[in-house]
Amino acid sequence: MKIGIISDTHGDYTSWGKAISYLQDADLIMHAGDVLYHGPRNDIPSGYNPKKLIGALNDCSIPILISRGNCDASVDQMVLNIPIQSPYVFAVIENKRFLIQHGDQITESVIQDLISRYKLDYFITGHTHVPVLKELDNCIIINPGSTSLSKRYDKLNTIGIIEDDDVYIIDLETGDKLFEIKK
Repeated sequence: MKIGIISDTHGDYTSWGKAISYLQDADLIMHAGDVLYHGPRNDIPSGYNPKKLIGALNDCSIPILISRGNCDASVDQMVLNIPIQSPYVFAVIENKRFLIQHGDQITESVIQDLISRYKLDYFITGHTHVPVLKELDNCIIINPGSTSLSKRYDKLNTIGIIEDDDVYIIDLETGDKLFEIKK
């Protein structure tokens, strides 16, 4: 199984296109929020076109699970035919437990409690626009960074991919693996 992990698209249709080019054969996409709006503190992304992104998301043949981000509003749900779930998305896929939460209102201790309580295999978050890939209590924590508004030191836009239990974060421009956990 191949799962795409995306967050913080912020209305950037161009970066969605780059991300989806790596995920054409994905079975599922998990989006950790901030889908359409760029937010008042962010510059407008160069590929900002939320109307085109709405169409691309609605027409996407790959199932998408979305956790509501701090820049997602009720009006976004009016134009998307994909549920924006809040504050968590919980899924069990091939006997693996996933929890998605945007990350704007969660602490490390809450994450640890959720991992333990739900016996999570994967905890997916976003919000910071900085990718993170680490293990905590036998759970893989994935923040894929942002597809469009990176806050990394080198400004690389990134996504995550889970493929047959291997997890990696890639640079959207080159496809190079920046971080990887092999199981």
